[in-house]
Amino acid sequence: MMINRERISFWARLFAIGLSVIFIGSFVLFGIGSNVTYNIFDLIGGQDQQQAQPSGGLEDQISRAERQVEENPGDAEAVTRLAALYYQTGRLDDAARVLERGRERSPKDPELAMLLGQIRAQQAESASGEKRRKELYGEAAEAFAAAADLEPKNEQAFLFAGNAYDAADQPGQAIKYWNGYLKLEPEGEQARAVKERISALLRGGEGGA
Repeated sequence: MMINRERISFWARLFAIGLSVIFIGSFVLFGIGSNVTYNIFDLIGGQDQQQAQPSGGLEDQISRAERQVEENPGDAEAVTRLAALYYQTGRLDDAARVLERGRERSPKDPELAMLLGQIRAQQAESASGEKRRKELYGEAAEAFAAAADLEPKNEQAFLFAGNAYDAADQPGQAIKYWNGYLKLEPEGEQARAVKERISALLRGGEGGA
């Protein structure tokens, strides 16, 4: 079954927005990313500005974060910090690896699952070959679904799980999680697009079974 590029690009934009929001939050929380071109503390105000000036460059920060994770692999915050640094330097494979290991240690942490899903979705968007792209979207979907199961009121987890399952050509699962999103956000920003996509799948249209 061929993937509709226009549809995938739409979902990919949602993934990218979610990823940037999550990792900007990580930069704010941990005071990392000294080469960011804007002051992220302006976004939230009232923070100690000294936190925005971590010592050393990104590679030094990565080395310190790697040591922290090595010393305490069960520390979900340390894992998130390291993944954020890897992401900022374009090391998506490393970010996914550390998040997967983090999830093994903290399987009930929904944030780690969401982050892994976002990374896998971004990898899928740039993957070469349809088979590999579907595999990565499938892995993203499983991570988002895990986050939704852990945090049943997280509408974004349901939305992204549906999107990723759709991109992986698993329409049944896509509809299941999209219905979960619509139950939480019947008038949500993406509700109309989701309803239209569900209708297309149920009609057996493009991307349907």
